[in-house]
Amino acid sequence: MKEKNTERKKREEVLSSQKDREIFSAYYGMAFQQMKILLRAIFFWLFFISFVEASTLHQTISGNAGRLNPLLATDTTSSTITSKIFVGLLKYDKHGNIIGELAEKYWWENDTTLFINLKKNRTWHDGKEITAEDVVFTYQTAINPKIFTPYSSSFRVVKSVEAKTKYQVKIKYKKPYFKALEVWMMDLIPKHILENEEDLMNSEFNKKPLGNGMYKLSKFEFGKDVEFVAYDGFKPHKAKIEKTILHYTQDPMAEFLMLKSRKIDIGSLKPIQVDRQLDKDFTKDYKIVKSPAFAYTYLGFNLKKKKFQDKRVRE
Repeated sequence: MKEKNTERKKREEVLSSQKDREIFSAYYGMAFQQMKILLRAIFFWLFFISFVEASTLHQTISGNAGRLNPLLATDTTSSTITSKIFVGLLKYDKHGNIIGELAEKYWWENDTTLFINLKKNRTWHDGKEITAEDVVFTYQTAINPKIFTPYSSSFRVVKSVEAKTKYQVKIKYKKPYFKALEVWMMDLIPKHILENEEDLMNSEFNKKPLGNGMYKLSKFEFGKDVEFVAYDGFKPHKAKIEKTILHYTQDPMAEFLMLKSRKIDIGSLKPIQVDRQLDKDFTKDYKIVKSPAFAYTYLGFNLKKKKFQDKRVRE
């Protein structure tokens, strides 16, 4: 009888443990997914660059894209795609300094007033010139309550954005803000294409975007490879690599296998792969480069559950 009670108690503990894991997974599944992405970005930012010159660059993506609008691109795949076809006013250089992308220069009139001059003869992929009106339109779209974008919080300290001339914008802040310049790293969207769009959330633009970056989107289908071609009108010069292909892979290990079989030119590695799974021949074709990332990781606990509460607080 005692043995039966012991076994039943063990089964109950196992079932309780399984239930706890299910609850934990439900609450933190998304957090862990984001954590894996960030860990990969921070600790394992190891890129392999092929020495073989070619007119096509091969990379991978591990998921399907949602919306290819930089204001609505909230998943990793969408952000990867939009980063190739859109650019903003400012960017970080390889040393972490803020420099101009579409901006020719910027200066502060006082602690809360910023002026930015745009470079002339920069165009959208349809040849239309990029102007200060596109900057104002991007800002107004981002703060529009009908547009559900997480990036609106970046503009919470911005008081107003005004086009002073065709190539100059005046930005006023509600108060001095340490990330005031970083706000304008947001990719711009074209006013002449979207200003009359009634439902931007479900616009065809989100599947067939018109950008202003170094590459144009040439092929995009759900669950398939994504292809880009160099934009001839990009300044100061056209991309040296004519074509880029992002190969769709569902298996996380597929990227590593494609690297080993020399089917892609750039990829990322995990520490265990670097330490134990690379042979001498691998470095003949690839160079390992470690790079920092502007990211962080955290674990969030549901403090409403007793198991995560401090007993002294409960008492």
